[in-house]
Amino acid sequence: MDLKIVIAGGGTGGHLFPGIAAAQEFSNLGAAVTFLTTPKSVTPQILERYGFPWEVIASRALKGQGLWSKLRTMCSLPGSVREAKNRLQVLGPNLVLGMGGYASGPVGAAAYLSGIPLAIHEQNTIPGVANRWLAKISKRIFLSFPDEGGYFPRDRTVWTGNPIRSEFFALRADRPAAPFTVLLMGGSQGAHSINMAALAALPLLGDIKAQLRFLHITGDQDREEVAAGYRQAGFAAEVAAFTPEVPAWMSRAHLVVCRAGASTLAELNALGRAALLIPFPFAANNHQEFNARFLAQRGAGELILNKDFTGEVLAGKIKYLRSHPEILQAMETASRSLAKPDAAKQIVRGCMELIEGENVGWALPTDSS
Repeated sequence: MDLKIVIAGGGTGGHLFPGIAAAQEFSNLGAAVTFLTTPKSVTPQILERYGFPWEVIASRALKGQGLWSKLRTMCSLPGSVREAKNRLQVLGPNLVLGMGGYASGPVGAAAYLSGIPLAIHEQNTIPGVANRWLAKISKRIFLSFPDEGGYFPRDRTVWTGNPIRSEFFALRADRPAAPFTVLLMGGSQGAHSINMAALAALPLLGDIKAQLRFLHITGDQDREEVAAGYRQAGFAAEVAAFTPEVPAWMSRAHLVVCRAGASTLAELNALGRAALLIPFPFAANNHQEFNARFLAQRGAGELILNKDFTGEVLAGKIKYLRSHPEILQAMETASRSLAKPDAAKQIVRGCMELIEGENVGWALPTDSS
């Protein structure tokens, strides 16, 4: 069989990277994979690095928009579905895998209307609008977190974990004991509040300056200011607006300070990293806070709400965890226990069963942790 797969979704790294991990597994089977995604600038930068072809599908966000924007989105949906259906007819995939995000909605609907098997993956504890709707017509639903809210039908749902790129498993997870290295990172666009808290923390860390090193992914807007702040305060730091080397940077860290997107959390678990989790407060359905709580309740990280995250708090946490390695080690052990290294393989196996027409019973595993 000449296997052809379409992966739909993206627009942010949180949707693209899990799709890339699944695409790598499909490629190992000899499949041709094409992404249908949004025209955001981050898309070609990421997909072209991994060598996967992609095409743009017109789509608009629905959640978090004003009334007129929602009306425009609703009015544009039939045209977006029609465009997606035409592209699927040309590509001729054996299966469409939706990874969430508003680009996946029209493509998933088009797959259903075209009689193409549809599977979806939900990255977050609280599903987005597109996946809540697509779950009604999907033959398989794969989850990063247990479905504790009962959003999906159990007979078509499996908790696989979030697929992450193979680079995270190719790296050694150990690192030198010194200097104590702190990685700070927001989402694909950075996080201004995290950036500013880091600068505010530096004067409070002067007494242990020689024992610290910072790795900081800022996003474009704050890069120069943050780099200058570390330089003027005399701290050892590597600062980048964006880097494709997140696996390598995370492997060097003793503590990660980050948002709570599902992909970031899965990457932390893969490397067994302890983290201060600062959920993005405007995420749809506040899903990042629920993601973070899942890890925090299991001892794999500490949740700090964005409104409570200050330079003083950050400096205090760095000093405390640096001087209590046993607490840091316990967090790392808990984080590593949540890793799902076979997530991409499980998703691809489930998709292949759909393609091959096997009637395999699926059940949601019980969360025993």
